Amino acid sequence: MSFEIFNHIALESTNSITFIRLCVKCDSSLVKGLQSSKMIIPFLLVTFSLITVVMCFSPNITYGQSSTSATQSWLDRENNVRILFSYTPATPIIDTPTDLKFSIQNLQTGKPLPDLLARVVIVTNSSGQERIFKFTNIVAPDGVFSIKYLFPDTGLYQVITRITSHSNDVALLASFKVFVPLFSFSLNNTNGSSNLWIIIVIVVAAGIATFLILRRII
Repeated sequence: MSFEIFNHIALESTNSITFIRLCVKCDSSLVKGLQSSKMIIPFLLVTFSLITVVMCFSPNITYGQSSTSATQSWLDRENNVRILFSYTPATPIIDTPTDLKFSIQNLQTGKPLPDLLARVVIVTNSSGQERIFKFTNIVAPDGVFSIKYLFPDTGLYQVITRITSHSNDVALLASFKVFVPLFSFSLNNTNGSSNLWIIIVIVVAAGIATFLILRRII
């Protein structure tokens, strides 16, 4: 009887030792997992920040002054006239000249209307209060004219033009829209190189910060 009891106690001891080893192994794995999570979480945070910066900047990067916005068209069927409007660069930059272009054509033939006099009014309330800027006495002998305007703020602008012609008895009023985004960089304008260097410095600084954080944790 005592021999059976001894075997039973020995078996229980063996099972206990095995259980303790499993617990130690699980605890070690848990510690490693926690250490890994401490390393991964800051890395994910920095990576997310970098992705956010890229998403904010890249959609509005323009690569040259030659790029032009999609042409907007205003039709006046009563007077048989079409007014085409476009602007360069395609993504306007705050406090940088934007070229606003107008072309007044015969709706049927597509030929420009001669001897025109134009007036342009730019309206916005993007800053919280209405702003109005006017261009007057614009001469367009061949039906085409352009003006340069510096958009002061981000937001939606309404460009209204009034076209008159005494020789053709024309009096037109047309309206177009221009959206100025929050972030916009042109890599080929006068400030392009500095804008590119700013982006590079941000990315490099974020990379260095990631390295230092990971080095402290490891």
